[in-house]
Amino acid sequence: MQSAERDASRALVTVAFAVFLASSTWFTGTAAAPALRDALQLNDAQISALTTAVQMGFISGTLIYALFNVADILNPRHVFCASALLGAVANALFARHADSLGAVLTLRFLTGLTLAGVYPVGMKIIATWFADGLGWRLGVLVGALTLGTASPYLLRSLDALDWRMPCTLASGAAVVGGLLMLTLRDGPHLRTRAPFDPTALARVFEHAPFRHTAFAYFGHMWELYALWALAGAYLSASLADEPAWRERVPLICFALVAAGALGCAGGGWLSRTYGERRVAMVALAVSCTACLVSGPMAAATPPLLVAFLLIWGVAVVADSPQFSALAARHAPPEYTATALTVQNGLGFAVTVVSLQLLPVLAEQVGWKHVLAVLAIGPLLGLLSLRRVPS
Repeated sequence: MQSAERDASRALVTVAFAVFLASSTWFTGTAAAPALRDALQLNDAQISALTTAVQMGFISGTLIYALFNVADILNPRHVFCASALLGAVANALFARHADSLGAVLTLRFLTGLTLAGVYPVGMKIIATWFADGLGWRLGVLVGALTLGTASPYLLRSLDALDWRMPCTLASGAAVVGGLLMLTLRDGPHLRTRAPFDPTALARVFEHAPFRHTAFAYFGHMWELYALWALAGAYLSASLADEPAWRERVPLICFALVAAGALGCAGGGWLSRTYGERRVAMVALAVSCTACLVSGPMAAATPPLLVAFLLIWGVAVVADSPQFSALAARHAPPEYTATALTVQNGLGFAVTVVSLQLLPVLAEQVGWKHVLAVLAIGPLLGLLSLRRVPS
């Protein structure tokens, strides 16, 4: 392997591992929800707000980063490091001061705010190392993000651990992830720092292929985080008569989210042959079908239900890195980070709607059937993605 290829491969591994570590703060509040429900006497809507607060923080962060072109003006490695370290602090404070709903939501919001400098900026850093083949490389990156997001569920499945321990470990991991980014040098395709342009946030949507890609991504996001955050409620309702299986719900949720890493890596590998657009369309079609049959599947035997959720978990995020690759291809090259950041921010705004809507609908139709509403997202995503050039 030539020196340049070896350096690029090392950069991919380093960035992916840093994202894995730094993103472990994302779902610590969601994983701690059962304990916080009892400690703070929270209802379903307040439990859902634990995840929504992070999403709102992430949305606010992406708008700030995009408006000020932060990762296009400053060195993206330094932006990543500073964001990860601040996220570690906010998450550690959450573990120590979760004594009221207001404090919990504020600290989860601040954690989400810092994550805006981790995930989108990590994609920008990968783009500085690779001129082509971005789809499968971003598949590795988003797979790492998925595993990092899932990790709190795994730790919470260990009953011996107090919920604060996974939070503390996640903060430590975020510190390591941030510092790890400083061991890299800048990629060979890092462009000259772009000038500050407050209109860049809106101008990236003027190009039709980017706009259609973004709208398809928004449909994907309608489903993704709602499934990840609310699968526990769906499982608890579906396994109400299976006490032994109900005890395994945190572990099943971990497996559901972690299975997405296989989807990201596998989808990225397939994109080398079939292209990012085609892989994304297949993933959207599979996850749309899963949404529609989730009601009948709630009555399946526990092993079959778990197998169904694992397949859904693979498909639901397999298209995410492909959307990022398509967005990077069709965005103005000097504002790639701004385009990726604003696409992410608006996509996460969509997740807030589905996260808040589904618990309300579940009171009417029950948790076993409410996930079918998520099919709206991938269906609209498919219609929009058809208009993106191959």
